[in-house]
Order: sequence, then structure tokens, then C-alpha cells
Amino acid sequence: MKCKVCGSENIVKNGRNRGKQRYKCKDCGRQFLETDSFPQMRKPEHIIATALDMYFEGLSVRKVARQIARIFGVEVDHSTIWDWIQKYSSLVKAYVDSLKADVGEEWQVDETVIDSKGSIDPWFWQVLDEKTRFMVASHLSKARTEKDAIKLFEKAKEKAKDTPKKIKTDGLPAYKKGYTKTFWVRYKDQRPELIRKVRLRGEINNNMVERLHGTLKDRTKPARGLGSNRKGRRDRIETIENLLKGWEVHYNFVRPHTSLKGKTPAEVAGIEGLNDWRTLIKQAIKHMALAEN
Repeated sequence: MKCKVCGSENIVKNGRNRGKQRYKCKDCGRQFLETDSFPQMRKPEHIIATALDMYFEGLSVRKVARQIARIFGVEVDHSTIWDWIQKYSSLVKAYVDSLKADVGEEWQVDETVIDSKGSIDPWFWQVLDEKTRFMVASHLSKARTEKDAIKLFEKAKEKAKDTPKKIKTDGLPAYKKGYTKTFWVRYKDQRPELIRKVRLRGEINNNMVERLHGTLKDRTKPARGLGSNRKGRRDRIETIENLLKGWEVHYNFVRPHTSLKGKTPAEVAGIEGLNDWRTLIKQAIKHMALAEN
């Protein structure tokens, strides 16, 4: 028996809760029950992990609920599934952001608008590595400004093990300004080459990241909650942000790519053993506990 939160074996029995044995970890201080569930969750781990996998593969939350009932015989309300998606997308994204990726030398950069069904649609920026198909960094913003481009590039620099040799973008002025402030060094041969105004076709293109946009649009079309405004615009933007975090995790770590011979971008980028939601959630919980202690 190990602690569900930090993974320590230094645990002791601590009474019972509704007939189930309760334990306390002497290292992190957390209490947990002897059940096959994540901390503070009633449903088993595999139910929650399967729900997230189905959702990010393209099913709506209502269809996920029906499939869970059909396959496992477990009734789960669709709103509960949506809460799982929001919670664990954010948690796992925070964990995987701490991992370094061994990506290639050429990056494609682009941005796309997200239909939020609100008064202002946010922009979603991505940096995609050509060699591994790994999404090195992403950023959600209200507009397309120099500051947003800088944030995107800074995230990419922190995530990647090495600086790329080429960065391909469209003609958006913010990219050039953001690149200059993030990557510029005195000697030209020591900084990446910025290739601007790339097209969908031709020898120099950004069709890879454009295809990524198509995959994203397919996911957001049936997404529940993007138009909800019960708690105001800030809540809607947070909902979108968490959805995109989960989608990025699924794209990088869970979904195998045919072009990568059945591997995930994370595996090709040297991050192995994290190719399912159940494992990712467990590692994210442990990572959070260690950070807090």
C-alpha cells in the first residue's frame, strides 16, 4: 500500500470511513481510503481516465456518460464528467509543463481564433516542432500583441531542451517583435533564423500547424460549456483555457500519431511512460504533493 497522493510507503491505519479502511501518510500528512479511486473521488480511477480519453477523442460529455454506463454499468451525470475534465486537464497540464522535451531544430508557429460563443473570441497560439510533432508551447490571449508573442516564445524556450535553428511564422508583426526580444543575441549564428510569411504550400510552409488547427476545431465544435455565461466572461475564458490544456495533453501524450509510427509526440520527444490519462493523473497528483511539501 502506497500513499495515493505522494506515493510514499510510510503510511499508517487511521480508522474507518463507512466500513472502508482509512490511511494517513506520515510524509505528506494526507488521508485516503482503501479504494481504487483518485484522492477525494468516489468513482474508480479507470472510469475517470476513460471519460477524459473519450472526450478528447471527440465525444460530447453526454455521449461519454452513455458510453460509461454501457461499458462499465456505472451511471455518471454528464455535468460530473465535465467537472472531471476541468479539474484534471488543469492539474495534468501543470505537471507536464515541468517536463523537458527533446525536440527538433525547426518550429512552426501560428495562432487561431476560438469560437467561445461570447462577445470576444480568444486567440490560441501554438509552437509545434516539425520533427516530433510535439506542441512545445501554447498561449491563450484576448488579442494578438507583442506581449503575447513574447509569452509564447518564453514558454517554448523553457520547455525545450535546446534552442531551434529555424522558427517559421506568418506575417503577423507581433511575431517579429516577440522573436527579437526573446531570441536575439549579438551574433547571428547563435540565434534561430526567423522565417516569416510562410504559406500552406511550397518548400517552406506551416501546413503542419494548420492541420493541428483543424484537429482543434473538430474538438471544440461539440464542446459543452463554451457558451455558458452563468458566472460571467471570466468563467467562460477559464473554461476554454482548461479545455485547451486537456486537449494539448491528449495530443502530446495520449493520442498516437500515424506519422510517428504509432508513437505519441511525447514519446518521440523522449518523454516515455506517460501515454494514458490514468498514469498522467497519478503522476500529476504526486507532483503537486511534492511541490506543496
